[in-house]
Amino acid sequence: MGVADDAGNRSQYGPEAYAPDGTLWWRLTVAPGKRKQAFGDEQKIPAFLAAHVGKGGVFTMRMLRAALGEGAMPNDKEHLNRRLRTLRRRDGWTIASQRDDGSLEHDEYRVVEIGWHPGTGRARPINDSPSDNTRRYVHERDGRRCVICGIAAGEEYDDDGKVARLTLGHRVPGKRLTRTATMDELQTECSRCNESVRDELVDPPTLPQVLPSIRLLPVAIKRELFHRLRDNRRVRTRADDAHESARRLSSSEREQLIRELQAMIGER
Repeated sequence: MGVADDAGNRSQYGPEAYAPDGTLWWRLTVAPGKRKQAFGDEQKIPAFLAAHVGKGGVFTMRMLRAALGEGAMPNDKEHLNRRLRTLRRRDGWTIASQRDDGSLEHDEYRVVEIGWHPGTGRARPINDSPSDNTRRYVHERDGRRCVICGIAAGEEYDDDGKVARLTLGHRVPGKRLTRTATMDELQTECSRCNESVRDELVDPPTLPQVLPSIRLLPVAIKRELFHRLRDNRRVRTRADDAHESARRLSSSEREQLIRELQAMIGER
């Protein structure tokens, strides 16, 4: 599709889908205002997803390659999959695969949240994507557990049985940072706790805010807190171990166990 065709079909998309010269962003070859700077796939992919797929929409890599190709020839570059992952790490997109959403086919993706794209008119976010070494260090430092809910990679969530995946998150949501995050501002989070809804929450507390109330705790609770923090995990009790087994019972067996426990403890 050329410039004239793009301009003639502007009713198909909103104005944010088009570069200043009237070309669809994902059809550009040269960056606007730059005579020799190529317009790369990292900019084309989010532009296409925002305009053509939209929030809640489903797409496949085949669809994406066709859209970013030339004429009838799809874009068969090997790096396209990596560029898609970059959207999640750097540009604030939430894109679900079959691992996150069981209703999707193995080759399908769903746009859950739209992040930065050229049509926003804003500068692209600073490249704050951590290196593999940083990622490994933070996961090791945090005991390979989500610091928010405590789940480990590969463990199942209690409510739906889905398996947790670990990623890196910011203590202060990345979009509120005005600089590159330091190591102390990165933390291990599961994909569920890392969801973009956390961007609307207040910033986490600081030590001066927390310490006074901790000083007032009984010694026994301070000791337990010390062990949890030192070992970087919650101290498991016999009730935790029993619950781990009991929650895997069938629904009818769990109901029966609840009745048995109710009789054992004399609870009405």
